[in-house]
Amino acid sequence: MDEGGRKVNEEDLVRAPHRKRRTADEIQKPRVIRMVWDFDTETTDTMMDNVGVAMLPSEETPKDEIVDEAEAGLKQLPLHSVPSSLSVTTVNARKSSFQKVRGNLHPVERHNMPPLSMFINTESSSCPISKCADDIGSWVLLSDEVILYLFTWLSKSDLNKCARVCKRWNRLAYDESLWRRLDLADKTLHRGILGRVLDRGVAVLRLCKAMIKTPLYTISSSPNQPRINRLQFLDLSMATITLSGLQELLAGCQYLRNLSLETCQVSDVICRYIAQNRNLEVLNLCMCLGITESGLVPLCNGLKQLDSLNIAWTNMGAGAVVYLVSSLPLSVTKLNLSGCREALQDEDVLQLCENCSNMKELDLSDATELTSVSVEHIVRHLFHLEYLALSRCYKILPSSLGLVRHVPTILALDVFGMLKETALVWLREALHGIEVNKFPFSSIARPTTGVRRTSIWGLRVRDNAT
Repeated sequence: MDEGGRKVNEEDLVRAPHRKRRTADEIQKPRVIRMVWDFDTETTDTMMDNVGVAMLPSEETPKDEIVDEAEAGLKQLPLHSVPSSLSVTTVNARKSSFQKVRGNLHPVERHNMPPLSMFINTESSSCPISKCADDIGSWVLLSDEVILYLFTWLSKSDLNKCARVCKRWNRLAYDESLWRRLDLADKTLHRGILGRVLDRGVAVLRLCKAMIKTPLYTISSSPNQPRINRLQFLDLSMATITLSGLQELLAGCQYLRNLSLETCQVSDVICRYIAQNRNLEVLNLCMCLGITESGLVPLCNGLKQLDSLNIAWTNMGAGAVVYLVSSLPLSVTKLNLSGCREALQDEDVLQLCENCSNMKELDLSDATELTSVSVEHIVRHLFHLEYLALSRCYKILPSSLGLVRHVPTILALDVFGMLKETALVWLREALHGIEVNKFPFSSIARPTTGVRRTSIWGLRVRDNAT
């Protein structure tokens, strides 16, 4: 008999332990609970937008296919956009909703569910599927201004690496505020590279001794409608560039203030392109071949704000020199006209002094036809002159050099190759307080002088990081 007074057979007693064990096994067996989301088709989009999630893939989609698409960042999963500007509170709320939905799913479905970055729309940062969305607490929540400030401490090579992270970083890394100044000296720029740099809004560009290959732009522009850049300070001294490449570059320059084309080949067309920069103040054409009288016409007529001009050793003819000294803008205060040899005469010096009476620095070295009459013209007309160079002007008498002391503002005189040591001692005594033979090389209109190799015309061109 059992406890309740019922009669128990022996067979039941034998089978009872086994029946109890089977019941225990059934209780310990895990139960699979599957949840099915079902929405009204008319309100599906509205409900999903409010929750901040997207529709899950169907059960028929293979598991490997879903994982591969999510890892590859493909846009084949149906995404529903949310407002473009997400505040911190909104992002945290949608993150919490995502975690709740994920916690109610079966482990298999939870594994198949795409990551959080697939459901949070970062449209405000131009990243539909942002790689940095998984780190919600850091970069995604930073404003563009903060990231731009951090980017200012990176070199240009590091900025190019950051531009490959995501669409937002690409937009910020190529912001024109980070590319105001750039130093590409001694570099080789392959086809299309310089055009890509100019499109980033560079204003101060150093291309000294650079090798520039054409075309400058991968997509060539029309000659009637060139691509306008924002260059203001351009140094092409001793750069290797074809005549057509230089034309393509200068055709898009309209805001230049300082320009150096030392040793470059120029033409009348290039001179016209230079003249379209009405605010040009400094122009260095030293050792440039191809300057003619017709090329000087647009330069003298268009550059009314020109202050410094270096046109030394350009092999200009006598006609070009005569036109230059008679048509030079009145605003010029610094002029390097050395290397004219027989082309420059005393009459030309008189015309120059009468035309540019505000001259402060004048270099007429290696003009072998100048005589002491030119010194008298300079003393009589240039009352603001501070520096004068007459090196290797062998027809000028040493005694006439003492007249320079009558210029009230004169500070330095260079006469290299004209006097012996004893004559130099006499001249220094006659010109008491005036430096004699102190500057062997002219610095007029040159972008870089001395040991300062990280700036042009006093403007820094290198990064903070370097």
